[in-house]
Amino acid sequence: MDNLVARKREIASLPTPAGEVAVGLLTADTSLARLSVAAALPVVVATWMLLSPDRLLSREMSWDLLFNLSGAWHLHYGHVAHVDFHDPVGELNFFLTTLGFAIAGPTPHAFLVGVTIITYFLFTTAVIVAWRRLPLLPAAIFVVFVCFLALRPTNIGDLPTAYSFAMSYNRYGWSAVAILTLLLFVPPRAGGGGDWIEAIAAGLLLIAIYYLKVTYFAVGIGAVGFALLVSPHIRGQWRIWLTVAGVAALNAVAPYNYAYLADVLGAVQAGGVRDSLGNHLTNFFAYADSYAAYIVAFIVAVWMWWNGRAPPQLPLATAFLLAAGTFLLSQNAQPHGMPLAIVIAFLFVDQLRQLRAAPLLLAALLVFPLLSIGTSALSLAAYHLKTGCEQCLLVVDDTNLRGLAVPAERRGLLAAFAAGDTKEPLLNQSRAVQPRYELSQYEYIETIMEAAALLAGPHYQPGGIVVLDQVNPLPFMLGWRPARGETLWSGAGMPMQSPDTLFADVDHVLIPKFSSYSPGTAAARAKYGAYLADHFPVRRETQSWIVVSRVPAILPP
Repeated sequence: MDNLVARKREIASLPTPAGEVAVGLLTADTSLARLSVAAALPVVVATWMLLSPDRLLSREMSWDLLFNLSGAWHLHYGHVAHVDFHDPVGELNFFLTTLGFAIAGPTPHAFLVGVTIITYFLFTTAVIVAWRRLPLLPAAIFVVFVCFLALRPTNIGDLPTAYSFAMSYNRYGWSAVAILTLLLFVPPRAGGGGDWIEAIAAGLLLIAIYYLKVTYFAVGIGAVGFALLVSPHIRGQWRIWLTVAGVAALNAVAPYNYAYLADVLGAVQAGGVRDSLGNHLTNFFAYADSYAAYIVAFIVAVWMWWNGRAPPQLPLATAFLLAAGTFLLSQNAQPHGMPLAIVIAFLFVDQLRQLRAAPLLLAALLVFPLLSIGTSALSLAAYHLKTGCEQCLLVVDDTNLRGLAVPAERRGLLAAFAAGDTKEPLLNQSRAVQPRYELSQYEYIETIMEAAALLAGPHYQPGGIVVLDQVNPLPFMLGWRPARGETLWSGAGMPMQSPDTLFADVDHVLIPKFSSYSPGTAAARAKYGAYLADHFPVRRETQSWIVVSRVPAILPP
């Protein structure tokens, strides 16, 4: 009787057919083809959600999107990044949009084409890396996770409905470093023959993030060096990986990148490094609950190593991911959110699979990337629906900015000022204390459309333009040749050029009365006011702008 009961219990404990499938998805090896198909479906749907609307919706920091379009417009005209225009952000961020111009024409939609291009580069490298390391379900989740980071129409750490395409290089950078660190810290399970392919993929990722933002490149090179010390599968192929790191490092310091490095150094000297310990601690403790799980993961990793259940590489890699993620977060304009730390979950999935842990425990670890995927999916779906709201959006239908949509407003401050219902906020620059007002997205688009209509009129010859604001979208909007020598982003922490350099190729200078960043405009007026008075004597004043131009650039009435 006892044997019969034991046999019944044994039979009851066997997986059902559905359970066998679930266990296989979580523990069994997968093929490259299966993974590609499984991961491609959600990524293709997400891409469609982003690309299919005939407009691009921006609810926050629209000037940062125009910063990208302006840099791409320079490249479109054959200008050389960091020589003909300046910014510490790498050229790839603009080159992707330039490719979009070639495919979709010079409109904001070209930016989304660039997003799609880099997303499928990330998809390809993520599939190559994940299929040798993870079972089908975790591998597919990882690939979708990194692709959705790049596709999402919001900044990491923001609400899912805070649609903004600002700082897209950060989303790309987080994704690329996540792929690289999974490759470096999780050993491959498939047979040999793929080491050189993975090394090439890693090299391409390192070069890509170098031309996105140097902080991600620093973390990437540091990850390769750290993996050479702690990861047996990397240390065992040390010649390959020293070659990868060496080629990437030599490219970074090659003479053709000196101008790029000079722009980075100039931003550092001007205060572009975020070094306020107080701000970093405030942001950390404000979102301490978000980081608690990762700290617990490090403690568990140390415990598993101490008890002989994991190699030392698990706690060491966990510590590196937390340190690298904290460093990247400290240098980004985002208060919280650390996608790189989610790679820790995949480290544990691999380790627990080797220990033959319960599939339910493996599935529980995947909650972390699934929540991130859910956030991105919600953002994409809501964005797709919101772009069709005719009554709640202002859609630009003129200039190369056509198709850009921002939230509509019944009556902004600009309209109130024009009606005389409010005091001027920024005109009198001689006051000791300036009233502070920053434009809404609607008001900002109103002002730049007013400027474009003014310059497109009969009295202004096409020529170089400078705008004393954070960005200068007017050459792109008008289809005019951009001026050489400008700084693309003139916000806080950016160096200010000498007037002889900045205005050498310029015919028109526009001074906003309503700025997207009033302290920056005030500083520019203080630095360049005397030079402009001497060399740009012809002036015209409108509701939102003071326009000064060289005399030959003005046509007679």
